[in-house]
Amino acid sequence: MSDTNNPYTPPESDVNNNLQARSSIPKVIGIISIVLGALGLLGGLFGIASTFMASGALEAMQAEGAPPIPGLNKSYMLGSSIISILTSIWAIFIGFKLLKYLDLGRRHFNYYTILTIIISIGTFFYTKSMMDEMFAGLDSEVASAAGGMATLGSMGAFVAPVILIIVALLLNQQNVKDSLS
Repeated sequence: MSDTNNPYTPPESDVNNNLQARSSIPKVIGIISIVLGALGLLGGLFGIASTFMASGALEAMQAEGAPPIPGLNKSYMLGSSIISILTSIWAIFIGFKLLKYLDLGRRHFNYYTILTIIISIGTFFYTKSMMDEMFAGLDSEVASAAGGMATLGSMGAFVAPVILIIVALLLNQQNVKDSLS
């Protein structure tokens, strides 16, 4: 027992140093999101520049009488580059919010995942129809084989959404949500 009148007695303390350790998942995902968003931003800007450079060359080829290349659509290329830039900026925003352990980053990541799934499905069907159009003039056996390879190649559009779903499941665990403010 300490004497309350004695100024040299150390005070008694009921302070519990129970600091809850924060999950490192938001920080890791935030860093990855920023890096991939920056790469996507550069890719989108390069895509816009390439679209304008390629469209000039394609117009010159067609002016000389070359047949149009099926599936090479300037509007689609420009639109996909713009979408890439916007989603990359969004990914960078999400990354910074997750680095600060803000729940806003987790919620936006969930919306980002849903949008990416929708875009991937649309890209898959557009690419498949473009490939079918490209191989329509070939022999049926060759067209069938090439179409199968194109379909297999465009299945890669479903890899990113699966990864995003797994990451979203990690971010939505209760212990991770509890570490966000």
